[in-house]
Amino acid sequence: MKKIQDAEQLSAYIELHHLQEYMDSDLLTMASLHYFEKEEHLIHAGTASDYLYFLVEGTVMVYSYSSDTQNICIDHAKPATPIGEASSLWGLLPKSSVKAVSNCICLSIPLNKYRTQLQQDVRFLQNICQLLSYRLNSGINLANSLTEPVETRLAKFILTNHEDDRFSFRLTTCASILNVSYRHLLRTITNFREANIIEKKKNYYLIHDFDALEDLAENLSNPARP
Repeated sequence: MKKIQDAEQLSAYIELHHLQEYMDSDLLTMASLHYFEKEEHLIHAGTASDYLYFLVEGTVMVYSYSSDTQNICIDHAKPATPIGEASSLWGLLPKSSVKAVSNCICLSIPLNKYRTQLQQDVRFLQNICQLLSYRLNSGINLANSLTEPVETRLAKFILTNHEDDRFSFRLTTCASILNVSYRHLLRTITNFREANIIEKKKNYYLIHDFDALEDLAENLSNPARP
């Protein structure tokens, strides 16, 4: 983790992601920017973070360990997502870890200095309650999704994360997020390509058939499996 000393960049991120709308407290005077390299941890399970983060650039993964020590991805976050609001904000030990899956920049609020102020900021608490409610429902969806075929999970993921008919998510990260092996993911990608649902380009997959992806996401049909 490296601190970025750039007040103009900090102000630009707050404006770009409308972060001041989260709270009544003056975010610009409370926060600083931190840079995390890919694979670097923002939060370790069992250790409360010193900061409440707002992810403003890059992608992170929230994960835990199953009984056989395999990583289970609970969620992945893109800008502008708060990180640490469920545990570190309250001085609790987190049950999950958060690591960068790409180089990331976070707006960081030191909790040793501003924890009480945040806990008394009504607007902030209202937004955090809404976010926690969403994540509680997401946790239920995660439990349900682990029983779904990989084709269904991948179709949903592509539909959620494509941009301009292009899906460019790194496949190793995608495999971790979908809680499948990289080999299994590649077989499923191959099935999608053979069914002409997607086409491999140099740095991305071009989506040809959104209707087929919608059907797969609803688990209505699947391309032939190997």
